[in-house]
Amino acid sequence: MGPISSYRLGDLVNGLLVKKDRRKLMSEHPDSIAAKFYKEKENNPEKETMDILKDIVLQECEKNIDKFPVDIEDSTVIHLRLGDVVAGHNWHEKQKRPLSVEHLKELLKNDKNKRYIIGKCFFASPSSKNFKECINASNKYLNEVMEELHAEHLKTDDADLDWCVAVKSKLFVQGKGNYSNIIVNIRKKLNLENIELTT
Repeated sequence: MGPISSYRLGDLVNGLLVKKDRRKLMSEHPDSIAAKFYKEKENNPEKETMDILKDIVLQECEKNIDKFPVDIEDSTVIHLRLGDVVAGHNWHEKQKRPLSVEHLKELLKNDKNKRYIIGKCFFASPSSKNFKECINASNKYLNEVMEELHAEHLKTDDADLDWCVAVKSKLFVQGKGNYSNIIVNIRKKLNLENIELTT
């Protein structure tokens, strides 16, 4: 089957998961941000989605503060969508190809903060199955970004912790996909600065 994950946080929040995938996510990640969000949304359907997420993420940040870099609130966090989108063959993967290193450098030309990267090789059930090619291409891309942008990769291996780190940072650089888009929207609720993708 390969390195498939059921934790499609952005897709759950945006209502894009079919019932079977939603059940799988909830049973495999019962204490996750996604599970807490889904339960809260079911109990309070009139409450605005980003308000629910903001409150949950801020609670998670408080609980996990000792796991963040001490300088996170003075740092730039860059989200890199890695894995299937880097070399996958499906249209939805090609649509989400990561930004070129040169593009990222241009976006951050005036940035003087310490830089951290979040993101890991991610594959879900709709992903292409050329796992080895995607992993190799992801590792190459990640290493290039780290080297060119003088950035450190936070290897939390935890999508929820990555979300918290992104929300706590001084500046957030949006990556491709729903996961990153939601981070931007939570940060807007908190009046925090983002570099948003325009394409």
